[in-house]
Amino acid sequence: MKKNKETPKDKLDRIRIENEEKKKQLTEEHGAYFGNINNDNDLPLEIESQFLDHIMAFENAFKSANVIKLYDFLEQPPFRKVEELTDAEITEELNRLMELMANKSVSLDTICEVDNRELYRFITEELFLEEKDDIQIPGMISHYTYEEFHPNHEHDIREHSYNFVSSYLNKESDYYTTFMSGEAEKAEWHNHFRQAFSTFHLNDFTIKELVFDTEKAVVQFDCDFVGKVEGSAESLHFLGAGEMNLLFQWDFWCVDKIIFPKSIVR
Repeated sequence: MKKNKETPKDKLDRIRIENEEKKKQLTEEHGAYFGNINNDNDLPLEIESQFLDHIMAFENAFKSANVIKLYDFLEQPPFRKVEELTDAEITEELNRLMELMANKSVSLDTICEVDNRELYRFITEELFLEEKDDIQIPGMISHYTYEEFHPNHEHDIREHSYNFVSSYLNKESDYYTTFMSGEAEKAEWHNHFRQAFSTFHLNDFTIKELVFDTEKAVVQFDCDFVGKVEGSAESLHFLGAGEMNLLFQWDFWCVDKIIFPKSIVR
């Protein structure tokens, strides 16, 4: 006698039960917390099952993994010292190492442009010495970013300044405070100015000059934005030069003070 085939509904019910058992096991054995995943009706049960399997595989591997240097994880590939290579050889050897790393699910990215010779030096003299868990799971990538080791302060200051101004002039959110120093966030100047306007429209923000050291930065900028006065049909136009002071706190740049250009009635 042939066995009854599993209907689509029976299959979904089985996977649902299996998923609940997997979540229970992950919670009891590894302290996993799934939040609202149980109520997420948009996540197909089959995908959820694969997701849980990946977590289980990672937790089991991590539990028994040894910590080794990345160079050993990559099986100690041969390489030449950076000073021994010509520029043409540097590019070829860098590509070889990057491909070797990719084959072991290790990636290295840069936020800004980094010279090939410096990137090769970084890999062979610094990254190879970094320690990592000796595990490799399909679909899991060990990701490194060059700027995590060598911050590009000029890039970060420019990005942080622009993001702060854009966020500060967005009255739909108070997220701008996350870009501020601890002392500046406690002050009232940023609240008083914002609360005087119902909306802002940013036309332009351009950094003209910046000076910085390891602790503080001064940004000179030109800006053009319009603010509609709260409770009035009147608008003020802010156009001209301004200045922003930043401090390096908590390993990133924080806005400590900003001076906008004087306004005119529009």
